Amino acid sequence: MFYDRQEQVRLLNQDIVGEHDAILHYLTHAWTVAYQFGPQIEQIAKDEMRHLKWLAHSVVALQGVPDLSTPAVNPRASLEEALESDINAEKTAIAQYREHIATIADRRVRDLLQRIVVDEEDHLRLFLGFQDSQHGKPWGEGNSSESIKDTASKLQVLVSMEYQQVIGYLFSSFIRVHRRSVGMDDEDQAIDEMKHLGWIGQQMAKLGQSPLFGHSISVDEESEMMQYLNVRKWANEGQQQLLPLLDRIIQHERYQMQNIVPDGWTVGKP
Repeated sequence: MFYDRQEQVRLLNQDIVGEHDAILHYLTHAWTVAYQFGPQIEQIAKDEMRHLKWLAHSVVALQGVPDLSTPAVNPRASLEEALESDINAEKTAIAQYREHIATIADRRVRDLLQRIVVDEEDHLRLFLGFQDSQHGKPWGEGNSSESIKDTASKLQVLVSMEYQQVIGYLFSSFIRVHRRSVGMDDEDQAIDEMKHLGWIGQQMAKLGQSPLFGHSISVDEESEMMQYLNVRKWANEGQQQLLPLLDRIIQHERYQMQNIVPDGWTVGKP
């Protein structure tokens, strides 16, 4: 494993170049031949923008200079060609990140790269879904009213937790002195929780239910994770379509728990 800062900066800059390339290609595809999946692909591109930001901050924290050179964008003649290219790009990114995780010695950098891999694996799943283009009936359709209420009540607990986390992280980001550090700051964490909130709220809307934001519950970081794991166990027994979403959120929450102590590097710090 590499402890040498220059080598770690070199590897992280490789990842920055890959993210930059993905952003430009995905946006181009979303606006042109893959326009029917445009909003979803734009959201994926926004994820990649956040990855680039985290990687760039990490490079600066390691006293390096982020590589923001502009990649070449090759036009795609068809939707099939564009989606195949995007799928291959995600597979390549996942393989590269895993190689770098096995190579880099610093735990904070490894944790950040693993957190990014969680998103990339879900992006791959989404692009494969676009390629398949076979969408069955909405998963809530045909469920009994009692089943819908049971599902909605469990999702409502997650909505309440996520909303409280959004407010908590935002408050922390407003009162803390901002500093350059490896990984995600409190504002990034708040954005993550807002994404979770949106994903869960969309699932409730599919059931014809409206999420409640003023419903306060008392949970700490550990019991929040247990709540997600319990909901995942429940979903595995009859609502399997929720599993990819829950798995992605659970991995995000694990990263937050592992890095909750603000002991990351700052510029000029050994």
